[in-house]
Amino acid sequence: MTSRERLEAALRGESTDCVPFSPFPAYVWEYFPQDVQDAGHLAFHHRIGSDPLWRGAPCPVAAVPPPEVETKTVDRPDRVLTEIVTPVGRLTQTHMKSEAGNTSFLVEHPLKTEEDYKIQTWIEEHTELRRDPEPVAAHFAGDGREGLSLGMLVPRMKSAYQTLVEHLAGTEELIYAQMDFPETVRTLWETMVARDLDAVRLATESEYDYFITWEDSSTQNYSPAQYDEFIGSEIGQWCEILGASGKSYVQRACGHVAALVERMRDHGALAIESISPPPTGNIEIRDARKAAGPDFGIIGGIEPTIFLNLSEAQLADHVESIIDDARGGPFILANSDSCPPGVTVEKFQLVADIARQTPG
Repeated sequence: MTSRERLEAALRGESTDCVPFSPFPAYVWEYFPQDVQDAGHLAFHHRIGSDPLWRGAPCPVAAVPPPEVETKTVDRPDRVLTEIVTPVGRLTQTHMKSEAGNTSFLVEHPLKTEEDYKIQTWIEEHTELRRDPEPVAAHFAGDGREGLSLGMLVPRMKSAYQTLVEHLAGTEELIYAQMDFPETVRTLWETMVARDLDAVRLATESEYDYFITWEDSSTQNYSPAQYDEFIGSEIGQWCEILGASGKSYVQRACGHVAALVERMRDHGALAIESISPPPTGNIEIRDARKAAGPDFGIIGGIEPTIFLNLSEAQLADHVESIIDDARGGPFILANSDSCPPGVTVEKFQLVADIARQTPG
């Protein structure tokens, strides 16, 4: 079987010549030997014998901000200050830099007052959505020519509520806002959802058969009831639109999803991607299979710290147990989301060898 044939069959729960292994080298990639980086991601898959699953391939829809909006950025040694200037008001946010992690993180969200929510609503209403086929074509002409591509479904790369939680308001302040001025918050959320649905309709015209978002679903940020009301309800509409065009949605979730697996299935997702046992997640793969049933796909299984800390001999036994625990339904073996620096190419090679020797 080709990698695409193997991955598609695995997602349908059909027999495969071997268990597909689709590593996710996020974060660890920059720590691989230079010759591996220089050769590129597809060559890495060829080298270890894994199946390329291109998570978040270029979105076929572009979001063009209103021409009246001006973004001003001040880059300081310890932080980045951003001001978004619109005809109806200004939003400000701050990212703190981390030298140790070679990254930055949001410490001041842009939505802090009721007026800020109204400004963001104006931005959403006046943002243009349009098809953007060129990056998609370039992807399929490059690495995407092999394996299976999961296209980014919407330009914001997450559901509306998850975007509010992570990028616009923050978990605690969003809950306070929903108590203090609920109608204003709901108006923004509904406007964002409507724009997302417009984007999904445009995305169905692309070459992709499968889509994903960086949803990061986790009950560490909201209750299962909130998930149903604000996230599952939107994703269910995505899945209806995609299904009508013969396309499918894969839901990425690397956090605490023990209470969400069945919900994701029931809202119409084809599979859950980056599912992780503890300590990153909160569900073992055998329990995820019980919750998911025989028709819902599981992609993941190798928890990041376990991948890092186990010896190669211990890792081999662990991988074999994961494969056994996942049987009874669609399954693609993978490291669960991010891979910490220190996981070697040799460990990826070991997992790929085990997968190739195991019937699917």
